[in-house]
Amino acid sequence: MIRFIFILISVFIVGFFIVKDTWMVTVQGFGYELKASILVFVVGACLVLYLLHLLKKPFGWWERCHRWLEKRNQNQKEAYLLLALKTMLDKNTVATQQIIKQKNKFFPKKSDENYVIEALFDPNTHVFEHLLHRESTELAGIRGLLHYAKAEGNLTEATRLLNKATEKYPNEPWIYHELWKVQILQNDWHEALNTLEKLKKDNQVNKPEYIRYKALLLLKLGRIKDAHKLCPTDQAIILAYARTEPDKAEKLIRNLWALAPCQEAFDIYWQALSAYKPDKQSKAVDKLVRENPKHKLSLLVLAQTAIHQKSWPMAKDYLTDYLSLYPLTAQVAKMMADVEQKGWNHTDEAQKWRLKALDAPAELGWECAVCGHQTESWALVCPVCHAFAEMVGE
Repeated sequence: MIRFIFILISVFIVGFFIVKDTWMVTVQGFGYELKASILVFVVGACLVLYLLHLLKKPFGWWERCHRWLEKRNQNQKEAYLLLALKTMLDKNTVATQQIIKQKNKFFPKKSDENYVIEALFDPNTHVFEHLLHRESTELAGIRGLLHYAKAEGNLTEATRLLNKATEKYPNEPWIYHELWKVQILQNDWHEALNTLEKLKKDNQVNKPEYIRYKALLLLKLGRIKDAHKLCPTDQAIILAYARTEPDKAEKLIRNLWALAPCQEAFDIYWQALSAYKPDKQSKAVDKLVRENPKHKLSLLVLAQTAIHQKSWPMAKDYLTDYLSLYPLTAQVAKMMADVEQKGWNHTDEAQKWRLKALDAPAELGWECAVCGHQTESWALVCPVCHAFAEMVGE
């Protein structure tokens, strides 16, 4: 490289002093005049280009140093975040406080990252408000404030936050899921139905769930026939439809009994049989039981039928068989008390069964499949865990 520069300089000097006038050119400008050979101009241009090339190297070293520093800082941030996550998972309160104090060393105090880390380790409404008012962390702020609004039962605020989120972030699927849940909790069935259609359009709910959820919402809107037409196998829908269609009640309940027997179904069935004579009632109940003979309620409804018809020995036999297979419940204990009292006037025995009924577990008719909470009547949303469409008739 040094030799090449020496040769260029030598050529420049030789060209400047030796080349004849015929190879000389004159350049004028800005009041100056430069007279030199063409060779000098060529070699000079080469020298200038080469010097420009040399000048790039210092800047290149600066860029490399800058990239190295950035990579080093990034590695430090990643190491800090990994340590922070490990501390959080270990639930080490003292170490967590120390980690939070060090965050300003790695992230500017008012940076998005700083607020996000604070929200991660010390979540509170104040932090999420800060996130809400920053463009890049607004969605995280909405989600955090939504959590607090739902925990406090402030469904109005939850709806406001979700409506704001749908306007600015229409492609976030979780927003519509949360909006749908809040609308359900507010008993806003019309809006819940519209949101469900949006979820279906965006493929956020599968077809079987969509059909069942829509049918249940139609049921809450009083459109029982439409609900049954859409989903004819749902337990709650069948029961509601059987109440409104007495002529079809027997067939509907028999179909339901084959799938999911429940006490309320038999109550509706017995009401449909109320105009029948005892022998026809017995035949109809036997027909019902044959749909699902191994279910415990099938044995119980035989006992209930015998009690309705005042066939006390038969009722006691059925109840005795039931107790040999299944644990005692308050309902069965009360039935045994009625049989002893009304059938044979055994007051002492009846009183023993009434006392047992006080300690026996009650069967309220409907139970949440998620949390186990029992209620006397069906509800679309569990009043305890707020699970949707999880109440099952027992």
